Amino acid sequence: MSLSVNAISGSLAAAHQVQRTSASLMNTMTQLSTGLRINSAKDDPAGLIAQELLRAEITASNAAAKNTVMANSMLNVAESGMRHISNLLIEARGLAVEAANTGAMTPEMIAANQMQMDAILGSIDRMSGMTNWLGKPLLDGSLGSSNGGALFQLGPDVVANQQVTVPIEGTRTHQVGGAAGLLMDLRSGGAASLATNPGLADQILSSAISQISMQRGEIGATQRYTLEPNLMSLQDSIVQLTGAKSMIGDTDFALAVSNMVRDQILLQAGFHSLGLMNQNRGLAASLLG
Repeated sequence: MSLSVNAISGSLAAAHQVQRTSASLMNTMTQLSTGLRINSAKDDPAGLIAQELLRAEITASNAAAKNTVMANSMLNVAESGMRHISNLLIEARGLAVEAANTGAMTPEMIAANQMQMDAILGSIDRMSGMTNWLGKPLLDGSLGSSNGGALFQLGPDVVANQQVTVPIEGTRTHQVGGAAGLLMDLRSGGAASLATNPGLADQILSSAISQISMQRGEIGATQRYTLEPNLMSLQDSIVQLTGAKSMIGDTDFALAVSNMVRDQILLQAGFHSLGLMNQNRGLAASLLG
């Protein structure tokens, strides 16, 4: 075996290889500790771009899913208020039908029915004002079709075809009724009070019941055929997008552990090689006595 002191080029090559192996090992250790394959743009520039686009889409889709849940909850509150109002209207119509039975009803009995009617109408107005969502009135007409309705953002992109508008008409006594008149006309002394015209009262109440029922049906249809399918679609999309992002940016632990073991072996071999080269130069120098 020849001995040489001019083995610097070999030492430099070994040292550079040790540096590269050390850098690779540190990168692998970072991937294992963070769980991410891409920890900076230099790790995979193209992969980083795709990962960030997917992250943005996932975040927007999660926000859209939250919007959908909130929209459904808000409509639940509105429909619940309307349901109670509908119950009151049905009871009020029974009072009107009783009052029309003038052959058997005394004026005092009709007056008692009117007292109940006034109480019902007061409750309808009060309930219309009390039905709120996060402080926003729902049944006062502020979200009616004339005011643009309630706008819900249901998709990840703020565009018209990912939005739904649901009008929620007012349910106060001066807003509900029909061609025959409004609920407020049924109050004591009104044109449709039970003592004055129970037949007209019955017509107005029938129209009001139909009006509220139609509104509740529209809300229910929106919930069942728009909001619920939209939420399921968003949830499926989020699962798929998250899977794609994971494949691009997350650490493959099996591969990373394999790389770590390889780099550790190469690093040990590199240090051993450097040691042998240094030993070789030392032996050559010892021959000079």
